[in-house]
Amino acid sequence: MASKLLNLVALSSLAIMACTFGATPTTALTTGGVHHLNRQVAHAPIAKKKRDQSKRCKARPSTSAAPSSTPHSSSHPQAQAAATTKAQSAPSSSKPAAPATTSKASSGSSNVGNGKFGQKGSKICVAWGDGNDPSLANFKTDHVVGLYDWGVDKPANADKLGFDFWPMLWGGEQDKIDAFEKAIKPGLGTILLGFNEPNEQGQSNMDPQTAAALWKQHIEPKRSMGYKTCSPAMSSRPNGFQWMQDFMKACDGCTVDYQCVHWYDIGIDNLKAYLTKYHNLLNLPILLTEFADQNFNGGAQASQSEIFQFMGEALTFFDDTDWILAACPFGVMHDLQGVNTLNMLQKSDGTPTELGYVVINNSH
Repeated sequence: MASKLLNLVALSSLAIMACTFGATPTTALTTGGVHHLNRQVAHAPIAKKKRDQSKRCKARPSTSAAPSSTPHSSSHPQAQAAATTKAQSAPSSSKPAAPATTSKASSGSSNVGNGKFGQKGSKICVAWGDGNDPSLANFKTDHVVGLYDWGVDKPANADKLGFDFWPMLWGGEQDKIDAFEKAIKPGLGTILLGFNEPNEQGQSNMDPQTAAALWKQHIEPKRSMGYKTCSPAMSSRPNGFQWMQDFMKACDGCTVDYQCVHWYDIGIDNLKAYLTKYHNLLNLPILLTEFADQNFNGGAQASQSEIFQFMGEALTFFDDTDWILAACPFGVMHDLQGVNTLNMLQKSDGTPTELGYVVINNSH
């Protein structure tokens, strides 16, 4: 009897120890080594695909800002102004720009909020991850012109709303090339976007020479349909600067109208320095097709008030800089997939957050 009692006591002790000291669940934030953002962005449902994994250039922080469980505070001046401003009606027409005759696009003008690409007050573009969701209509104002979804599947209501759609050849995989060749027709969009972060192993991941060969074969010929072209989009990994120089050298005979870049970091001064360096590199107008006030270096994330301040300063910088023609905050979607959720522009019901209203109403 004593022996059975001892066995029961021993088993109970083991059970308690297992519950107390059991293995911690393995997640992206608990595994060892260098962490990269691993994000999927859904294309339009008609694409029947998702955006490839988006590993960011910088080490993922060991902690991340917790999602806010309450609406953004209305104490932000930009938010107060934007929240009382209804989305403006879509422009009655939006014509594609004429084919470029040089490798540079024209600078923006001083017109404010007239719904014309590249002009002051109308430089916001939408990096869209919600497919044919009708909530896209909530994000169209005269300040918001461009729209892309990392592919060629234009949202069903994009034309009606007055967006300029920018199709993308995401990478060099045959299925993406086939989809691109099948979809690109005159009038589908206005600007063809080059490969998505080819300087990243987790993205389109190709050397400049391969990218140049694919550009010559699949992108350059589409200019005869009236499209302008934007370079492959570099991540903010420093190797992007050399990658772009090598690409331009290899792509002899190619016409590149704009330079696409992505940026994820903290603070307006870092953003200004980064974009200025890229502009000085090739002297091409910039389309900033992804950006967020997001730390991937392992440090603290920006606070809500810091993000509002950053966005107001960024919008001012974009408007005051004639060689920046468009900027797409990441992102207008229901799930930011690893980016600090205080950067969220869209609520779960499809309406803009307070920060979203600041962006689409150009409130700075």
